[in-house]
Amino acid sequence: MFSPYGRFIEEGRGFEIFTPDIPRNWYNYFFTDQYVTFTSQCGIGQGFLQDSLGRRISPVSARALYAVEGDAGWELSGLPLYDKYEDYKCIHRPGSTEIVLTRHGIRTGWTLFVPPESDPFTGAEVSVVDVENLSQREREIKLISYTENDLDGAYKYQGYNTRAVEKQADFNGLKLDFNEMFEGKKRAFTFFCFCDRPLTGWDAAKNRFIGPYNTLRDPIALHRGGCTNSACVAEKACYALETAFTLKPGETASCCFVTVLTANAAKAEEMQRRFRSAEDAKNELKALTERIRSATGGGLTLRTPDENFNCLINNWLKYQTNLGSRWARVRHNGYRDIASDTECLAVYDPALAWQRIKRLLSYQYANGYAPRTFIDGQIRDNNFSDCAVWLSFTVYYIINELGDAALLSEQVPFNDGSIASVWEHVKRSVEFLHGFTGHHGLIRIWGGDWNDCMNNVGIKGKGVSVWLSIAFVRAARMACELAKTVGDEATARTFTDWAEDMCRRVNEYGWDEKGGYYIYAISDDGERIGASDCEEGSVFLNPQLWAVLAGGLGAGREEKAIKNAYALLWDELGTRVSTPPYTEKNAWIGGIGEKAPGVQENGGVYLHAMCWKLAVDALRGDSKRVGEDIVQILPFTNPVVNGRAEPYSICNCYMGRETGYRYGTPGQSWRTASGQWLLKAMAQFVFGLQPSLEGLRIKPCLPDSWNEACAEKEFRGHVYKIRYLRGGMSKVLFNGKELSGDLLPLEDGEVTVYI
Repeated sequence: MFSPYGRFIEEGRGFEIFTPDIPRNWYNYFFTDQYVTFTSQCGIGQGFLQDSLGRRISPVSARALYAVEGDAGWELSGLPLYDKYEDYKCIHRPGSTEIVLTRHGIRTGWTLFVPPESDPFTGAEVSVVDVENLSQREREIKLISYTENDLDGAYKYQGYNTRAVEKQADFNGLKLDFNEMFEGKKRAFTFFCFCDRPLTGWDAAKNRFIGPYNTLRDPIALHRGGCTNSACVAEKACYALETAFTLKPGETASCCFVTVLTANAAKAEEMQRRFRSAEDAKNELKALTERIRSATGGGLTLRTPDENFNCLINNWLKYQTNLGSRWARVRHNGYRDIASDTECLAVYDPALAWQRIKRLLSYQYANGYAPRTFIDGQIRDNNFSDCAVWLSFTVYYIINELGDAALLSEQVPFNDGSIASVWEHVKRSVEFLHGFTGHHGLIRIWGGDWNDCMNNVGIKGKGVSVWLSIAFVRAARMACELAKTVGDEATARTFTDWAEDMCRRVNEYGWDEKGGYYIYAISDDGERIGASDCEEGSVFLNPQLWAVLAGGLGAGREEKAIKNAYALLWDELGTRVSTPPYTEKNAWIGGIGEKAPGVQENGGVYLHAMCWKLAVDALRGDSKRVGEDIVQILPFTNPVVNGRAEPYSICNCYMGRETGYRYGTPGQSWRTASGQWLLKAMAQFVFGLQPSLEGLRIKPCLPDSWNEACAEKEFRGHVYKIRYLRGGMSKVLFNGKELSGDLLPLEDGEVTVYI
């Protein structure tokens, strides 16, 4: 069975979950440029509005929908699990989630989505509810929408809540007015919720609706017959809206509930006009769904022998990449995260990627340094040293996709307001890192690099990252190519020299002769990390991979490093990111020693790194390992994971063997670069669709088990329809004629690749 809990439907654009009772919540995300929310298959989630410096206001910290009949009620999400239901399904789609439930002869369908909104001070969520009487008698059913937030202050035992919320006579819902810092100044905000139908009840006092001793899963209102029209004064507020239906046997009805957070005084009236009926809401959802399908359906389509994999690649990974490029890891606006995800976005939507990277560049310092994140109204450096290195990669690939070097002249501000060209931003990032050196002239790790948990290794300013020094080589080489496109030959020569100098330093000081691979770092005190003589953390995957991704380090050691590291890091679950895991006795290195052995970067199978491995194995032409990598990465083909992770999203890691009962269980879904890099690795390296300024080159490395595959790629206004065939030969035909190389003509064409 593909998954014991669900299946792809609607040509992969939907994923149907069969039961709410799965090992953990399987989430879905919806977003605009300023608002993001998520929900699980049981309706669990939260949402928030964010300004350009990461200030956040959360209008939804918990949500629920209930049906009430007489003095009994039930939740419309499948919870609590002990309350039996007659039928259930949840359908996650890019942009919406639908939960269908039958209890007590009443069938309900709850669809949640975030409507498009251009106003930067407004975010909204819409719940459309359909209700059907499946019984043979008339039914009186109340529907109640419940929203919770901390806009009036967090609830604490013996806490202090002093605000007031009550229904206003001229408004079919509840409102709360408050002031909050947003986009640089204190602004008057309103949170409001309303229903498209007349209200038969409401509650604003949490203790009246939930009860002082009850929970969200079993509020006291369900045992009292519904809402009691309670105002809230100087206690914790909630927002419960009730409407009622009388349904004859077989009769159906619909309504919609809308929650809005806004600093725009006109939005209350506008939103009520916009969602006058459930039909209006359904029309908005239909238009939104079509827009998302259009955005994710174009640019790139890959067809493998595995139809489930096709559903994941061509719908969900694109959606996950778009989310990451705009919202990073959601919990914060990671600079490196957005840059890397935007690099991946370029494989199918380079025009949007270009807008996203220019936005990100505006947070960069004028000296070329890039911060770790921006959150809570501040740009925060957090002592991370690697963020600047990702800019060259992203700009390089977007320019190669678009083929327009003139874009590098576009002007973008730094975070101090000074303005420079995109090329100047990239140039300064390389120059900054070249001057940011410690031991042996390698790049300083400071408070962490890609491995966030190496945060104490170089905090004194002397420790260095061998991985980052290798990544610098890659960045300098890509920036060199960009320099040539703008005619800056002097900088191109300088960056070439810097890259070669760094290669020599890495080979001299970063190579472990005994282990036959590259070490990870050297601490402030000169201790080598990731070396064969280390008791813990004696080998790391990433330096070996990036030696290949950087184009080689000049000493011919890459294959030896790969072979030796792979042998030490292999596990049935996948290739571990490091081994042996650290214990607390090495907590001086940083957070990596505080994580349990086998968890995430500390000896787990980190899927971001596994996707880099997939790219590297394809670059190396190792088709056998490419096939193995794909099987281990995918949650529905990895035999150890065995379907326990969301099949429509790629998580950050699988827990390592040392975690015992957690072995093979998934880490965090969505909030990771793993899915984004799987999309890029498949398109650019496995299918070999490699953009260059000259045009699209094709250099595939498909798994041995694939006898045939297909791709469609939009490139600079042209469409390539590509078929891959295994036939014991190696050649490329374009519109029936054999090409002399791997560069495709810049015109529409049918391509046949024999492998």
